[in-house]
Amino acid sequence: MRILLTDMTWHMAIVAKSLRDAGFFVTEAGDVSELLEFAQTGEQDGILIDPDLPQADARVILRQLRSLKGRTPICVHTRRDVDRIAMLAAGADDVFDADITMPEMSARLQSFVRRAAGFGSPVLRIGDLQIDLAAQSVHLGDMPIRLTRLEYELIETMALRRGALITRDEIMLQLYAWQDEPDAKIIDVYICRIRAKLAAAGATEDLISTSFSQGYRLSARPSEVLPNAA
Repeated sequence: MRILLTDMTWHMAIVAKSLRDAGFFVTEAGDVSELLEFAQTGEQDGILIDPDLPQADARVILRQLRSLKGRTPICVHTRRDVDRIAMLAAGADDVFDADITMPEMSARLQSFVRRAAGFGSPVLRIGDLQIDLAAQSVHLGDMPIRLTRLEYELIETMALRRGALITRDEIMLQLYAWQDEPDAKIIDVYICRIRAKLAAAGATEDLISTSFSQGYRLSARPSEVLPNAA
């Protein structure tokens, strides 16, 4: 799960590290223009901003972000008292105080992201495949699937798309986000590894389909896609 956040104050640098330690992929924007550029061109599951933006009104930035990322969860993390109603009215989904614990913030972010994707439960179910967002674990039936961090991020990203095609470019942005990117063929390697692990666990069909030269989708046959409880 990838979070875009503003890295313009010392406390947000601490938040970024804590999110990484909690298993999130984090993209840091060093200024407002970079924040808006990343929001417009990147693939994020959620956005977290500090209202103390230099030479910028947080409410204006929230409205701009909301216009760019209509359904993407956008939250505010602050060290001081702010006008919560104004932040929410400008487009924020929630306002976190500085004393919020990392487990609570992680749970809230995950909840916003999965609901934005149309899932009510923290466990995403696609056929016999179960992806637990909170535990960051994957099972096929009762069999645990041991995945690397990038393999997990890839299968989670596809699951949150609810069977929609995700392109290689989108996957590269999700996994590497403006860092030094390897050759795009590495995605094919990850997909092969995930398929092999699913098959070894007893998968009777290939849940990952390939659209030649375009990308991938994760889905079961329509009758096997299980609804998630709200």
